[in-house]
Amino acid sequence: MSVVAAHLYRHGKNVKAVSLDEPIDCKGKSEFVWIGLFEPSKRELEQLEKNYGLHPLAIEDAFKANQLPKVDVYGDQLFVMTRTAHLEQDHIAHGETAIFVGRNFIITVRHGSARAHSELRAQLEAAPSLLDHGPDYVLHAILDFIVDGYLPVIETIEEHVLKRSRARSTASSVAQTSNGSLGCARN
Repeated sequence: MSVVAAHLYRHGKNVKAVSLDEPIDCKGKSEFVWIGLFEPSKRELEQLEKNYGLHPLAIEDAFKANQLPKVDVYGDQLFVMTRTAHLEQDHIAHGETAIFVGRNFIITVRHGSARAHSELRAQLEAAPSLLDHGPDYVLHAILDFIVDGYLPVIETIEEHVLKRSRARSTASSVAQTSNGSLGCARN
């Protein structure tokens, strides 16, 4: 099963685990469902489509890997496709996270993304006053988490560029010194 976590939150607190097989009827703005999936099956996504009224095109995009980043609005729901990046030894590996946001739910679907959202979920659960803001706040936190994941990649690229730049500067200085010495000897 690809369900990483699925919980009902009330007033920012984790009330209970929920199943993909049954829709949750949230009572007002103080309740929402947060479901996190990793590389789910078509059947699991179809069940969520049925239970939460997700748009079929968004379900299709969430199922297929290698989608382009985008934001789509389907009625009162938002669908966000993001790209993730992480280092695997000496190369950059990409993944993606699809996010469905409704009035009383947020559903994430990860493909190839090395960073699970469990750490983020634990941080938010430790601060119920923040989690009480609902699915839109969780969306913001997830996007921030994804963007922060780019920092190690950017720092590594920056280090490589600086090393190459220094190496070229050193090589250029040596060549100029050598040319200058030869030029002086010729005079």
